[in-house]
Amino acid sequence: MPTLIRLFLVLVVLAGLGFAGMIALTVMVDPGEKDITIKIPARELAPPLEADLLDVNDLPAPVNIAPREPSSEAPSSEPDDSSSIKTVTPGAPE
Repeated sequence: MPTLIRLFLVLVVLAGLGFAGMIALTVMVDPGEKDITIKIPARELAPPLEADLLDVNDLPAPVNIAPREPSSEAPSSEPDDSSSIKTVTPGAPE
């Protein structure tokens, strides 16, 4: 057990030294500020050619990928009698 305690103490001391070193670096080191100039070639500043632009008025027509067959049955407005749900009108006798 004393060996484990010594190991933990050594690790705590090393972590403390590392932490103290980081704090010392932030306090003592002052990074200097300087102007940075980056030269950009003129060909990169030129606008793109007209052919590269997307013309919204010249888009192809939309394509229906999976057309559905029109239903031959008319939509039913009456509920199906096989359902166990009963519709009740408020105020009407059951």
